Amino acid sequence: MLRAAITSYGRPEEVLTDNGSQYVTWRGKSVFTKELEKRGIQQIVAAPRRPQTLGKIERFWGTLWRECIESALFLDLGDARSRIGLFIDHYNFQRVHRGCEGLVPADRFFGAAPEVKKTLQARVAVNALELARTGLPKAPFYLTGQVEIDLVRPAPEPAVAPGGFPDPVCPQGIITAGMNEGEEEPGPPGTSPLDEGLAELDHPASQGGEA
Repeated sequence: MLRAAITSYGRPEEVLTDNGSQYVTWRGKSVFTKELEKRGIQQIVAAPRRPQTLGKIERFWGTLWRECIESALFLDLGDARSRIGLFIDHYNFQRVHRGCEGLVPADRFFGAAPEVKKTLQARVAVNALELARTGLPKAPFYLTGQVEIDLVRPAPEPAVAPGGFPDPVCPQGIITAGMNEGEEEPGPPGTSPLDEGLAELDHPASQGGEA
């Protein structure tokens, strides 16, 4: 997630974290801390049992729980990721916030880049909140006792809802673009990014019957 954020928004000077085991260890340094040091980023750790230090994100977790997760029933981890992503789209682009003087967070973030905001906003589904809470509507069925009877003819293959979920705009922690120049991850000792290309030169694939 850190690498994806750096790829999308650039390297920050500081990162504020709580005392979770993924950020802080009692012996030595966590992998997260080492990653920050390697990239020249200062880590600021909040005092234990002091959630006010991280008030904004703590407030967001409460909003996410009350307005989405508490009433949602996820099918699996992939479904949860997709629908929580849709809720974050709703939160950033559609849900007004008193802390932003009645605007949405995207108004504040993209205040100096209205064209970027306009492009991203066009990708956010109008019903993002409803999709986040309830998912795609099920096919109609008749409930009698403890038996559900589908009212549609079974398809030869598993039915997929038309169109599926729209792709959330929020980052999913997956790097889809290259790292910033100079910040690429080094390969294992004794390897080079050129190894694969050199192997192809040594054993070229035959094309059209010719080597």
